[in-house]
Amino acid sequence: MTSPTIRPPVIGRGAIRIELDRGIHPATLKPLLEPGTTTPVPRCGSCIFLVERLVGDGTARTKCAVKAQRRRGPDIKPDFPACVEFRTTPAA
Repeated sequence: MTSPTIRPPVIGRGAIRIELDRGIHPATLKPLLEPGTTTPVPRCGSCIFLVERLVGDGTARTKCAVKAQRRRGPDIKPDFPACVEFRTTPAA
């Protein structure tokens, strides 16, 4: 008798990746900017709405200030594609 083959877990197939695959930003639940709309391609890391918040255990997490209502929102990585609410951070 052969043992069943257990497939390895697929990395990056969680809720955040599913939303991005649907063209929806995981924090704001708004459409992603269309590719080619602006150059260079906007990412969350250069958005004015990317903020650091302290969570219950005292660690800092990056969040979106334009999150969907009644949600704490997922942690945002700077390389996430930007949504239609994207605004460039002012030059220093």
